[in-house]
Amino acid sequence: MEFSELFTQSARDVLPHARSKGLVAYFDYRGPRLELHEPGPYLRAGIHRILLGIVDCFESGFVMFSAEVQPPVYGRSSIVIHAAGTGVTRPGDVLGVLQRLHLVAEDAVETQDLVARAEAPCPATAGLVQFVDAGPDGLVISLSGEVAAEDVAFEHSPDAAGSVAWLVSALPGELDSVETRLRQMGWHVMSFGSLEDAAAATVAGLAPMLMIVAEQGGEDLPLLEQVAQALPSLWTVLAVVLGSDTLRMRGRGPVDIRVLPLSPLELERFTAHVDERTSTALSRLTSPTPLYVQESRRVLVVDDNLVNQIVARGQLEALGYEVVVAADGIEALDSCCDEPPDMVLMDVDMPVMDGLEASEHLRSLQRIGTLPPFPIVAATSGDSELRRSLCLSAGMDGYLSKPMNLQALAEELHRVLPGRPTPAEI
Repeated sequence: MEFSELFTQSARDVLPHARSKGLVAYFDYRGPRLELHEPGPYLRAGIHRILLGIVDCFESGFVMFSAEVQPPVYGRSSIVIHAAGTGVTRPGDVLGVLQRLHLVAEDAVETQDLVARAEAPCPATAGLVQFVDAGPDGLVISLSGEVAAEDVAFEHSPDAAGSVAWLVSALPGELDSVETRLRQMGWHVMSFGSLEDAAAATVAGLAPMLMIVAEQGGEDLPLLEQVAQALPSLWTVLAVVLGSDTLRMRGRGPVDIRVLPLSPLELERFTAHVDERTSTALSRLTSPTPLYVQESRRVLVVDDNLVNQIVARGQLEALGYEVVVAADGIEALDSCCDEPPDMVLMDVDMPVMDGLEASEHLRSLQRIGTLPPFPIVAATSGDSELRRSLCLSAGMDGYLSKPMNLQALAEELHRVLPGRPTPAEI
């Protein structure tokens, strides 16, 4: 796996939580592209625990996820991940985060002992985790270490050479560092506060080569589809947060639906499309058709009923997923610790340990870095608002009612496990 993609995915996992708290999030990656020799699940777990940690420290404000990467030397590359923020915090929340990151003693939360600096080894990566409290200026949690990797070879860096890109977002920061990163690749960037304003500009005869829109609501996709159909050469991108219902519509129209934050490789692909060294005049007349591939993913089905196990396995395998089965919450915890899945389909009512308690345990293990992040979707016969609320409170990402409809299952999987763009479109 390429490291900037892994880091981007780690930020995508945390961004919905940051947005739910009203935090403005910024994403940045600096350094060469690295192909990891053995990424495994635990590098992502180590990154996740500090990104999630900084979000949990703040009630409101601004958070930043950044990676600084050095070129490999003899197959080893030094990396530093910074999770920083500024805004409103509560000492108890900060100390709680430091405790779960093993940066303070267990009794620190009770005594409310403030900590200005701390460090400890990362249990997931064997790297070093450091914490700095700069008072009113903010907080920083960093992870530093080395990874086994090699450079990703590029014939040349893509250059937009002044091609025009339009960015549409209602609020500052919704598209994080996209404007800065596009300018560095040679784009001339213009910003709009609404999709209606941008659409009106196209009617007036102005036409960029790239339009990236931060999703605001359900009306964005139909309007953007109209723009895409009217301007075949325009690459239209709707940028959504992981878990958005819009992801169910991927591949059904001319709009390219991508998950925030956009990765360095995605921006390079947009740029290569207009770079005269890597494209032709004919290819630039039409935007690429959005195509997404659902990689082979491993789903853990947790259900105590044999019939439900058989049916769920059959449906998931029909959709192209590898399936593992557990009969209760304890077995689910053991299975996830032995080999973390890409998703868990969790029954709620089970003996030994029910689905709500199992989900809470899994989220706790992810917060401390024992497990990498993955979505948990409830699958239960008791459909009510109260039950849905309990599932979400336990940390689940979605809810399906039994008996499960194959189309509903497929759409939910697309929402929580969105397929990546095909290699030609990355």
